[in-house]
Amino acid sequence: MTNNPYFTLTFFTRKPRSEGYTDHKVYVRISVAGQQTDLAIGRSVNPENWDQKRKLSKGRSRRDLELNKYLDEIRARFCEIHTNLVREKKLVNPIVMRDLFLGKVEKPKMLCEIFTESNVKRKEEMERGDMVNATYLRWERCVTYLGEFLRLTMNVDDIPVRDVTAGMIDDFEHFLRVSKNCANNTAVKYLRYLKNTIQYAIAHKWITEDPFIGRKFHRTQAKRQFLTEAEIMEILKLDFSMMPRLELVRDTFVFCCFTGLAFCDIKSLQWSDIEKDRDGNMWIRKSREKTGELSIIPMLEVPRQIADKYVNHPVAISTGVVLPVCSNQKMNAYLKEIADLAKITKPLTTHIARHTFASLSLNNHVPLESIQKMLGHSDIKTTQIYAKIQDQTVYEDMQTMRNRFDRLNINR
Repeated sequence: MTNNPYFTLTFFTRKPRSEGYTDHKVYVRISVAGQQTDLAIGRSVNPENWDQKRKLSKGRSRRDLELNKYLDEIRARFCEIHTNLVREKKLVNPIVMRDLFLGKVEKPKMLCEIFTESNVKRKEEMERGDMVNATYLRWERCVTYLGEFLRLTMNVDDIPVRDVTAGMIDDFEHFLRVSKNCANNTAVKYLRYLKNTIQYAIAHKWITEDPFIGRKFHRTQAKRQFLTEAEIMEILKLDFSMMPRLELVRDTFVFCCFTGLAFCDIKSLQWSDIEKDRDGNMWIRKSREKTGELSIIPMLEVPRQIADKYVNHPVAISTGVVLPVCSNQKMNAYLKEIADLAKITKPLTTHIARHTFASLSLNNHVPLESIQKMLGHSDIKTTQIYAKIQDQTVYEDMQTMRNRFDRLNINR
């Protein structure tokens, strides 16, 4: 910035070089601290009507009145440009002011604007099948939360991406946890989405410094709930013949307990996803909605009976699905009722069924690699997270050693 950031505007006219033109062209001179530059404003005036002292046209024609109005607009625009430069503590000189007036200076890239642009790619990934709709909606929700945060803390709808600081990221994290009641893992997801956007800006050279440098986000290991065989039996014993809505939810939940299908997969499961081999065994072969990985699951007798139970259901017939599954929200609400009736204190949700399948498989000595194939995991580490080995499995695995050594007598 110059030592003296004050500026003056002076309008004047010049006689055109070309002969035959009687009107003079109108110019504006921008002066700041002894520096100046002239700019043609694209207007002309009859020299007899130009009042050099008042810097306007004294004519009363429509053309003269419109010229004076345009001169006022130019003054207002330059005052706005000057005010913004001073407020943002940027360089104030005639060339910068002229270029801003002409629109030659590129506007800074804005944070939410970049986020929204990158979300267009996320939508394309979702439509291509590389991302599930739920993940895409989280990206959309993140930019919405970011806009709310900026309005709450800075009273603006958006900020230049170059103005993002490590302190602002800390404040946004606090906003997510306190104002939006986000759990740790959810907050970490949103912060990683923001970091991805900043990396996108760095790649396009819209920002040079990474405000995320030195920051690490740690996800907490969630405690995976699952049902025991005894608890599943209690649910199966319930008589819902007079309550078809609970019967359908119970059957859908149990079906998932014995197949490991996630809610979105059981909802879209069709008879075309079920095959019968030469020995009469039925198999579910279905690509997961979330990852696209193929799940290959042998159908036990329990899910086979449940599937046969709804084969003539109107919704199943019209849509080709195996089970006429209701919404996830209703499922979880009805599962709470079922848990109360079965005297189960664990919070029943649709995803617990998937954990239960992994736990039951391990308890029955199914190899981890086979469980990975059935759950449709691309990485066995994911399977290890879902499938928690219970004490009962360890006890049974040691039975051979116990039978061999427990009869030994130790001489003392």
